[in-house]
Amino acid sequence: MTRPDQTVRQWTSAPPPVDAARILRVHKYTDPSKVRPVIRDAAEKAVGEAAKLAVPSAHYVVNAIESLESGRLRLACGINFDCAAFDQHLCGARHLLAFVMTIGPRLDATVLSLVEDVFEPLDALFLETAGWLTIEAATKNFARHLKEEFAAQGRSLTLRMGPGYDYRSHNGGGRVRWDLWQQRELFQMFEGTDLPVELMESCAMLPKMSRSGVFGLIPRES
Repeated sequence: MTRPDQTVRQWTSAPPPVDAARILRVHKYTDPSKVRPVIRDAAEKAVGEAAKLAVPSAHYVVNAIESLESGRLRLACGINFDCAAFDQHLCGARHLLAFVMTIGPRLDATVLSLVEDVFEPLDALFLETAGWLTIEAATKNFARHLKEEFAAQGRSLTLRMGPGYDYRSHNGGGRVRWDLWQQRELFQMFEGTDLPVELMESCAMLPKMSRSGVFGLIPRES
């Protein structure tokens, strides 16, 4: 397989702030007045730990779209992706941007230690939630960066898509899933790059707090 000849670029940022109240809402603590101090303190502690442990970064690469028809997307590098939702959500795109993002291994390791070494299940639960909220916020920041970068080139971004997720079908026939196993093809686009994320045999990623996906790049009309 020939690796895409486009340069793999890297984006990094400081950890985005996470709201302790949102951690509590995720765990069904909807009324702040009824949250016990020990629970509230644990959420605040998780926010502080996530800010110290998370190191958001993303690697991304762009490759030309050779064809898109009936849900089959073929790239100029020879890699193919298949999902019935591509025709709708990547319509008009001439290039595909693939990315792999992580907040690093330290938060994962701390959550594991809280469970196995010191047995603090509440702290572990809230820190894991803070980690997912951190990578969600970092993904939004990354998307904003990409929009600015490619707007300067006269291009806009499509909906973000990723293997393993469901999308609305173009024919109104419900939702369709982009097969998780196509993580393998996505990671092939970074062949030869020392990524901070490992793709396991199951197509899950390590560190656990990682994310992958694609955007289509659409040229803006002049």
